[in-house]
Amino acid sequence: MSGPTGGAGGPRRAYQLVIDAFGLYRRYPLLFLVLAAAVVLPYEVIVLVATGAGPFEQGSVDFTVSLWLSLTDLALVAPLVSALHIHAVREVREGDEPRLGSIARQGLKVLPVVAAVSIVSWLGILLGFLALIAPGIYLMLRWFVVAQAAAIEGEGWVDALRSSGRLTEGHYGHVFVFAVFVGVVAAVPVFLVGLAFGGDSTNVASFLVGVSVQVLAYSFGALATALLYFDLRARMEGAPASVPAGQGGPTPQGGPPGPQSQDPRDYAEEERPKGWYVDPGNPTRMRYWEAGDPPRWSTATTRTPRKIREAWDARERESSGANMG
Repeated sequence: MSGPTGGAGGPRRAYQLVIDAFGLYRRYPLLFLVLAAAVVLPYEVIVLVATGAGPFEQGSVDFTVSLWLSLTDLALVAPLVSALHIHAVREVREGDEPRLGSIARQGLKVLPVVAAVSIVSWLGILLGFLALIAPGIYLMLRWFVVAQAAAIEGEGWVDALRSSGRLTEGHYGHVFVFAVFVGVVAAVPVFLVGLAFGGDSTNVASFLVGVSVQVLAYSFGALATALLYFDLRARMEGAPASVPAGQGGPTPQGGPPGPQSQDPRDYAEEERPKGWYVDPGNPTRMRYWEAGDPPRWSTATTRTPRKIREAWDARERESSGANMG
Protein backbone atom coordinates (compact mmCIF):
# COMPACT_ATOMS: atom_id res chain seq x y z
CA MET A 1 0.00 0.00 0.00
CA SER A 2 1.39 3.36 -0.96
CA GLY A 3 1.27 6.45 1.16
CA PRO A 4 1.95 7.00 4.84
CA THR A 5 2.09 3.37 5.77
CA GLY A 6 4.43 2.05 3.18
CA GLY A 7 5.67 2.45 -0.35
CA ALA A 8 6.52 5.65 -2.15
CA GLY A 9 4.38 8.73 -2.12
CA GLY A 10 4.18 12.22 -0.75
CA PRO A 11 1.50 13.97 1.30
CA ARG A 12 -1.96 12.43 0.97
CA ARG A 13 -5.31 14.01 0.23
CA ALA A 14 -8.01 13.68 2.89
CA TYR A 15 -9.92 10.98 1.04
CA GLN A 16 -6.69 9.06 0.43
CA LEU A 17 -6.05 8.93 4.17
CA VAL A 18 -9.50 7.39 4.64
CA ILE A 19 -8.72 4.83 1.93
CA ASP A 20 -5.35 4.13 3.60
CA ALA A 21 -7.16 3.46 6.88
CA PHE A 22 -9.39 0.86 5.23
CA GLY A 23 -6.28 -0.59 3.61
CA LEU A 24 -4.72 -1.10 7.04
CA TYR A 25 -7.86 -2.90 8.21
CA ARG A 26 -7.49 -5.27 5.27
CA ARG A 27 -3.82 -5.77 6.00
CA TYR A 28 -4.34 -6.29 9.75
CA PRO A 29 -8.00 -7.37 10.03
CA LEU A 30 -8.00 -7.79 13.83
CA LEU A 31 -5.16 -5.65 15.21
CA PHE A 32 -6.84 -2.24 15.38
CA LEU A 33 -10.27 -3.57 16.33
CA VAL A 34 -8.74 -5.56 19.20
CA LEU A 35 -6.87 -2.47 20.41
CA ALA A 36 -10.10 -0.46 20.50
CA ALA A 37 -12.19 -3.29 21.98
CA ALA A 38 -9.68 -3.78 24.81
CA VAL A 39 -10.53 -0.24 25.97
CA VAL A 40 -14.16 0.23 24.95
CA LEU A 41 -15.60 -3.13 26.05
CA PRO A 42 -14.47 -2.99 29.73
CA TYR A 43 -15.56 0.65 29.93
CA GLU A 44 -19.04 -0.10 28.57
CA VAL A 45 -19.42 -3.09 30.90
CA ILE A 46 -18.54 -0.91 33.91
CA VAL A 47 -21.03 1.75 32.76
CA LEU A 48 -23.73 -0.88 32.28
CA VAL A 49 -23.19 -2.31 35.77
CA ALA A 50 -23.11 1.14 37.38
CA THR A 51 -26.01 2.78 35.52
CA GLY A 52 -27.95 0.00 33.78
CA ALA A 53 -27.53 1.89 30.50
CA GLY A 54 -25.89 0.48 27.39
CA PRO A 55 -24.20 2.53 24.65
CA PHE A 56 -27.51 3.61 23.07
CA GLU A 57 -29.26 4.47 26.36
CA GLN A 58 -26.58 6.57 28.09
CA GLY A 59 -28.26 9.78 26.93
CA SER A 60 -31.20 8.99 29.21
CA VAL A 61 -29.20 9.02 32.47
CA ASP A 62 -29.28 12.09 34.70
CA PHE A 63 -27.09 15.09 33.96
CA THR A 64 -24.45 14.45 36.64
CA VAL A 65 -23.87 10.86 35.52
CA SER A 66 -23.86 11.92 31.88
CA LEU A 67 -21.22 14.57 32.66
CA TRP A 68 -19.01 12.02 34.40
CA LEU A 69 -19.33 9.64 31.45
CA SER A 70 -18.32 12.42 29.06
CA LEU A 71 -15.31 13.32 31.20
CA THR A 72 -14.24 9.68 31.41
CA ASP A 73 -14.47 9.34 27.66
CA LEU A 74 -12.46 12.53 27.20
CA ALA A 75 -9.80 11.74 29.80
CA LEU A 76 -9.41 7.99 29.43
CA VAL A 77 -11.19 6.11 26.65
CA ALA A 78 -10.48 8.28 23.60
CA PRO A 79 -6.86 9.15 24.63
CA LEU A 80 -5.93 5.52 25.25
CA VAL A 81 -7.47 4.32 21.98
CA SER A 82 -5.59 7.09 20.15
CA ALA A 83 -2.29 6.25 21.85
CA LEU A 84 -2.61 2.55 21.05
CA HIS A 85 -3.49 3.14 17.41
CA ILE A 86 -0.72 5.60 16.62
CA HIS A 87 1.92 3.34 18.14
CA ALA A 88 0.57 0.47 16.05
CA VAL A 89 0.73 2.63 12.92
CA ARG A 90 4.26 3.71 13.80
CA GLU A 91 5.41 0.11 14.04
CA VAL A 92 3.82 -0.68 10.67
CA ARG A 93 5.51 2.33 9.07
CA GLU A 94 8.88 1.31 10.45
CA GLY A 95 8.59 -2.14 8.93
CA ASP A 96 8.12 -3.96 12.23
CA GLU A 97 5.45 -6.56 12.82
CA PRO A 98 3.06 -4.90 15.29
CA ARG A 99 2.81 -6.79 18.60
CA LEU A 100 -0.10 -6.25 20.95
CA GLY A 101 2.02 -6.46 24.10
CA SER A 102 4.53 -3.88 22.92
CA ILE A 103 1.81 -1.54 21.67
CA ALA A 104 -0.13 -1.84 24.94
CA ARG A 105 2.94 -1.00 27.03
CA GLN A 106 3.74 2.05 24.94
CA GLY A 107 0.14 3.25 24.96
CA LEU A 108 -0.23 2.93 28.73
CA LYS A 109 3.14 4.60 29.28
CA VAL A 110 2.10 7.78 27.48
CA LEU A 111 -1.53 7.77 28.64
CA PRO A 112 -1.06 10.43 31.40
CA VAL A 113 0.32 13.05 29.02
CA VAL A 114 -2.13 12.12 26.25
CA ALA A 115 -5.05 12.41 28.69
CA ALA A 116 -3.74 15.73 30.03
CA VAL A 117 -3.33 17.31 26.60
CA SER A 118 -6.74 16.00 25.48
CA ILE A 119 -8.44 17.62 28.46
CA VAL A 120 -6.55 20.92 28.12
CA SER A 121 -7.17 21.15 24.38
CA TRP A 122 -10.89 20.45 24.67
CA LEU A 123 -11.24 23.00 27.47
CA GLY A 124 -9.57 25.56 25.22
CA ILE A 125 -11.79 24.60 22.28
CA LEU A 126 -14.91 24.82 24.46
CA LEU A 127 -13.94 28.29 25.69
CA GLY A 128 -13.32 29.29 22.08
CA PHE A 129 -16.80 28.18 21.05
CA LEU A 130 -18.34 29.97 24.03
CA ALA A 131 -16.51 33.15 23.06
CA LEU A 132 -17.26 33.71 19.37
CA ILE A 133 -17.47 30.20 17.84
CA ALA A 134 -14.75 31.02 15.30
CA PRO A 135 -11.92 30.75 17.89
CA GLY A 136 -13.26 27.33 18.84
CA ILE A 137 -13.17 26.15 15.22
CA TYR A 138 -9.66 27.55 14.84
CA LEU A 139 -8.40 25.80 17.97
CA MET A 140 -10.12 22.54 17.03
CA LEU A 141 -8.29 22.49 13.71
CA ARG A 142 -5.00 23.68 15.23
CA TRP A 143 -5.04 21.05 17.97
CA PHE A 144 -6.52 18.24 15.91
CA VAL A 145 -3.51 15.92 16.41
CA VAL A 146 -2.50 16.84 19.98
CA ALA A 147 -3.15 13.32 21.30
CA GLN A 148 -1.05 11.78 18.54
CA ALA A 149 1.78 14.28 19.07
CA ALA A 150 1.79 13.61 22.81
CA ALA A 151 1.77 9.84 22.30
CA ILE A 152 4.48 9.59 19.68
CA GLU A 153 6.90 12.44 20.44
CA GLY A 154 7.47 11.67 24.12
CA GLU A 155 7.26 15.28 25.28
CA GLY A 156 4.95 17.07 27.73
CA TRP A 157 1.42 18.30 27.05
CA VAL A 158 2.57 21.87 26.37
CA ASP A 159 5.00 20.60 23.71
CA ALA A 160 2.21 18.48 22.21
CA LEU A 161 0.01 21.55 21.83
CA ARG A 162 2.85 23.41 20.13
CA SER A 163 3.70 20.45 17.91
CA SER A 164 0.10 20.06 16.75
CA GLY A 165 -0.01 23.78 16.02
CA ARG A 166 3.14 23.59 13.90
CA LEU A 167 1.91 20.53 12.02
CA THR A 168 -1.53 21.88 11.18
CA GLU A 169 -0.46 25.45 10.41
CA GLY A 170 -1.16 26.19 6.76
CA HIS A 171 -3.19 22.98 6.38
CA TYR A 172 -6.44 23.90 8.13
CA GLY A 173 -8.47 23.25 4.97
CA HIS A 174 -6.92 19.80 4.65
CA VAL A 175 -7.67 19.01 8.30
CA PHE A 176 -11.24 20.29 7.99
CA VAL A 177 -12.02 18.14 4.94
CA PHE A 178 -10.42 15.16 6.67
CA ALA A 179 -12.57 15.75 9.77
CA VAL A 180 -15.72 15.80 7.61
CA PHE A 181 -14.79 12.53 5.90
CA VAL A 182 -13.98 10.80 9.18
CA GLY A 183 -17.09 12.18 10.84
CA VAL A 184 -19.29 10.83 8.08
CA VAL A 185 -17.66 7.40 8.10
CA ALA A 186 -17.59 7.05 11.90
CA ALA A 187 -20.68 8.92 13.08
CA VAL A 188 -23.33 8.09 10.49
CA PRO A 189 -23.31 4.31 11.21
CA VAL A 190 -23.52 5.01 14.97
CA PHE A 191 -26.52 7.26 14.39
CA LEU A 192 -28.34 4.82 12.11
CA VAL A 193 -27.72 1.80 14.32
CA GLY A 194 -28.76 3.85 17.35
CA LEU A 195 -32.10 4.58 15.69
CA ALA A 196 -32.60 0.88 15.03
CA PHE A 197 -31.52 -0.49 18.43
CA GLY A 198 -32.01 2.44 20.79
CA GLY A 199 -34.73 2.34 23.43
CA ASP A 200 -35.59 2.88 27.07
CA SER A 201 -33.84 -0.27 28.28
CA THR A 202 -30.76 -2.30 27.46
CA ASN A 203 -30.89 -5.93 26.39
CA VAL A 204 -28.15 -8.31 25.32
CA ALA A 205 -28.62 -7.59 21.61
CA SER A 206 -28.61 -3.80 21.92
CA PHE A 207 -25.57 -3.90 24.23
CA LEU A 208 -23.52 -6.13 21.92
CA VAL A 209 -24.48 -4.16 18.82
CA GLY A 210 -23.81 -0.88 20.61
CA VAL A 211 -20.37 -1.94 21.79
CA SER A 212 -19.47 -3.27 18.33
CA VAL A 213 -20.43 -0.01 16.66
CA GLN A 214 -18.57 2.00 19.31
CA VAL A 215 -15.44 -0.09 18.78
CA LEU A 216 -15.60 0.49 15.03
CA ALA A 217 -16.14 4.23 15.46
CA TYR A 218 -13.37 4.73 18.02
CA SER A 219 -10.95 2.56 16.06
CA PHE A 220 -11.57 4.19 12.71
CA GLY A 221 -11.30 7.71 14.10
CA ALA A 222 -8.05 6.91 15.93
CA LEU A 223 -6.52 5.04 12.99
CA ALA A 224 -7.36 7.67 10.39
CA THR A 225 -6.12 10.48 12.66
CA ALA A 226 -2.86 8.61 13.24
CA LEU A 227 -2.37 8.58 9.46
CA LEU A 228 -3.22 12.30 9.36
CA TYR A 229 -0.52 12.98 11.97
CA PHE A 230 2.18 11.29 9.89
CA ASP A 231 0.84 12.97 6.76
CA LEU A 232 1.16 16.39 8.41
CA ARG A 233 4.68 15.55 9.50
CA ALA A 234 5.53 14.63 5.93
CA ARG A 235 4.16 17.96 4.74
CA MET A 236 6.20 19.85 7.34
CA GLU A 237 9.37 17.93 6.63
CA GLY A 238 9.00 17.95 2.85
CA ALA A 239 9.65 14.21 2.64
CA PRO A 240 7.60 11.13 1.74
CA ALA A 241 5.36 10.03 4.61
CA SER A 242 6.50 6.44 4.26
CA VAL A 243 10.05 7.05 5.52
CA PRO A 244 11.60 9.42 8.06
CA ALA A 245 12.88 12.61 6.51
CA GLY A 246 16.62 12.42 6.30
CA GLN A 247 16.79 9.12 4.41
CA GLY A 248 17.28 10.68 1.04
CA GLY A 249 18.95 13.79 -0.30
CA PRO A 250 22.44 15.20 -0.65
CA THR A 251 25.31 13.18 0.69
CA PRO A 252 27.68 14.73 3.27
CA GLN A 253 29.94 17.47 2.03
CA GLY A 254 27.52 18.37 -0.79
CA GLY A 255 28.05 15.24 -2.91
CA PRO A 256 25.59 13.96 -5.51
CA PRO A 257 22.08 12.96 -4.44
CA GLY A 258 21.95 9.64 -2.65
CA PRO A 259 21.36 8.06 0.76
CA GLN A 260 21.66 10.71 3.45
CA SER A 261 23.51 10.01 6.67
CA GLN A 262 21.45 10.03 9.86
CA ASP A 263 24.52 11.08 11.88
CA PRO A 264 24.38 14.85 12.47
CA ARG A 265 28.12 14.84 13.10
CA ASP A 266 28.72 14.15 9.40
CA TYR A 267 27.69 17.70 8.52
CA ALA A 268 28.68 21.21 9.43
CA GLU A 269 25.67 23.02 10.89
CA GLU A 270 25.35 25.42 7.96
CA GLU A 271 25.42 22.51 5.45
CA ARG A 272 23.25 19.93 7.25
CA PRO A 273 20.08 19.17 5.20
CA LYS A 274 16.80 19.33 7.06
CA GLY A 275 15.48 15.99 8.25
CA TRP A 276 15.61 13.41 11.00
CA TYR A 277 18.92 12.50 12.63
CA VAL A 278 19.89 10.05 15.34
CA ASP A 279 20.64 11.77 18.63
CA PRO A 280 24.25 10.73 19.41
CA GLY A 281 23.58 11.20 23.12
CA ASN A 282 20.50 8.96 23.00
CA PRO A 283 20.50 6.77 19.86
CA THR A 284 17.05 5.38 20.66
CA ARG A 285 15.60 8.76 19.63
CA MET A 286 15.83 10.91 16.50
CA ARG A 287 15.65 14.70 16.35
CA TYR A 288 14.49 16.92 13.49
CA TRP A 289 16.92 19.50 12.05
CA GLU A 290 15.18 22.60 10.72
CA ALA A 291 17.44 24.05 8.07
CA GLY A 292 15.98 27.53 8.40
CA ASP A 293 17.46 30.90 9.20
CA PRO A 294 18.97 30.34 11.63
CA PRO A 295 19.15 26.54 11.38
CA ARG A 296 18.16 24.81 14.61
CA TRP A 297 16.88 21.62 16.16
CA SER A 298 13.11 21.25 16.38
CA THR A 299 11.54 20.16 19.66
CA ALA A 300 10.01 17.20 17.78
CA THR A 301 11.52 13.78 18.47
CA THR A 302 10.64 10.26 17.41
CA ARG A 303 11.80 6.75 18.17
CA THR A 304 14.72 5.57 16.03
CA PRO A 305 13.45 2.95 13.55
CA ARG A 306 14.90 -0.50 14.10
CA LYS A 307 16.84 -0.66 10.81
CA ILE A 308 18.38 2.80 11.33
CA ARG A 309 19.34 1.89 14.90
CA GLU A 310 20.97 -1.35 13.74
CA ALA A 311 22.98 0.54 11.11
CA TRP A 312 23.94 3.14 13.73
CA ASP A 313 25.11 0.48 16.19
CA ALA A 314 27.11 -1.30 13.48
CA ARG A 315 28.80 1.95 12.51
CA GLU A 316 29.61 2.78 16.15
CA ARG A 317 31.15 -0.69 16.66
CA GLU A 318 33.19 -0.27 13.51
CA SER A 319 34.37 3.16 14.62
CA SER A 320 35.27 1.86 18.09
CA GLY A 321 37.21 -1.03 16.57
CA ALA A 322 39.14 1.30 14.29
CA ASN A 323 40.02 3.57 17.20
CA MET A 324 41.22 0.64 19.27
CA GLY A 325 43.32 -0.60 16.38
